[in-house]
Amino acid sequence: MAESYPLPGFQELVRSEKYIITVSAFQTAALMGFVGDDIIDCIVNHLSPTHFYKTMLAESVSRLMQDVYKITYESKRVYLKLQVNKAGIAVIVSFKEDESIP
Repeated sequence: MAESYPLPGFQELVRSEKYIITVSAFQTAALMGFVGDDIIDCIVNHLSPTHFYKTMLAESVSRLMQDVYKITYESKRVYLKLQVNKAGIAVIVSFKEDESIP
C-alpha cells in the first residue's frame, strides 16, 4: 500500500512550520536523546520515500490515515508515524525507538 501523504508535501509543511509534535512523540524522542530540532532534522533532511514502511488507520481520529516510516538516524533505529490532520497541519504522531527485528 502506498503512503497516504506524499513525503515531499509533508516535509514542506514541516519546513513551513505548519506542524505539531504530539506530547508522546516528544517524550519518546527525548528518551532517545533527541530534542525538537532533531525530530525536524530527521524528517526534513534525512527521511526519504525509501524509508516508508506502511500506512494505517489512525487510532484516535476516525477516517484519517497515518504513514509509518523506519529510519536509522544518528545511529539509532527510529519508528515514525506521520499524518496530516483535517486542518492541513503535519502531525508527528510517533518518534520512538524501532524495536522490531531488522
